[in-house]
Amino acid sequence: MKSTTRIVAALAAIALLAGCQSSTESTASEDTTQLAEAGALPVTVDHAYGSTTIETEPQRIVTIGWNSQDSVLALGKTPVAMESFSGAGLENGILPWDEEVLGDVEPTLLDSTSGVPFEQILALEPDVIIAVVSGITEDDYARLSQIAPTIPFKETAWATTWQEQMSTIGSVLGQPKRAAELIEETDDSIADLAAGSPNLNGKTLTFLSGNIDGLTNYCADDGRVILMSQLGLKQSAGSAELCGDTQGSVTASREQYNELDADVIVLNDASGQGLPGLMGDKLFADLPAVKDGRLIQQLGLARVMALASPTSLSVKYAFAELVSKMNGF
Repeated sequence: MKSTTRIVAALAAIALLAGCQSSTESTASEDTTQLAEAGALPVTVDHAYGSTTIETEPQRIVTIGWNSQDSVLALGKTPVAMESFSGAGLENGILPWDEEVLGDVEPTLLDSTSGVPFEQILALEPDVIIAVVSGITEDDYARLSQIAPTIPFKETAWATTWQEQMSTIGSVLGQPKRAAELIEETDDSIADLAAGSPNLNGKTLTFLSGNIDGLTNYCADDGRVILMSQLGLKQSAGSAELCGDTQGSVTASREQYNELDADVIVLNDASGQGLPGLMGDKLFADLPAVKDGRLIQQLGLARVMALASPTSLSVKYAFAELVSKMNGF
């Protein structure tokens, strides 16, 4: 049902979740920096579960999901809480490009891999919850909305483009003009990389994740593939055929490995164990791109996350490096 979210009194939220509230306390300070542009607030944001109105500039911001914290940080605000990440190459649960911006500030880290941590979020007393690149359900949204105004994805879970994410969060924080500037600056930096890599224009690409137990083939509407298309690369015919009308990604069976060849293959390998195992499978190892050394291993969680759902911060971390490797082919 379509509905408009308004700020709900703290007592109502406490009554709703009293049975499951934990003693977790926020160690992050409220960000009282005033950056909202004149006349930008209040604003109403339409989304998959209705619409949410933000009356005043948020100061206690909680982000859920992959990378909404990137846009918040890029816009000069610091979340009181954001998602924790764990994997090869990460020691403190924070992605390196976020760590660089945060400096000594230590937001509370959330873990939503087993579900939204409602009681932890309630204890943080947020004035907005941002989950524009997430998989929260309508029930999750309704429950979060009793804590604070909540902004989920516009249409499809996990499918928000980085431009839409930045634009939406810019509106929520009262900075639509600055958000538009950051989008333009990032697009310009990608265009500069493309201009400096004319040999990539028209080359074919297959973008994969996985290991010997299974491979994921990313489709044309995936953020990774879209980002690569800005360099002039196009999805390989075999990859596109495997996708068919499917959005996001499809699983490639061993019998379909021969469809994966391209001028460039990029393999997400967060653990570092994926490629060694695949190279032990002759069907994969004999692909022309693999035999010719035209496969790039995205090693470690940070490099994988940098392009999994790119943002104005993450593309600076890993994209130029990846382009440099492709230019070496």
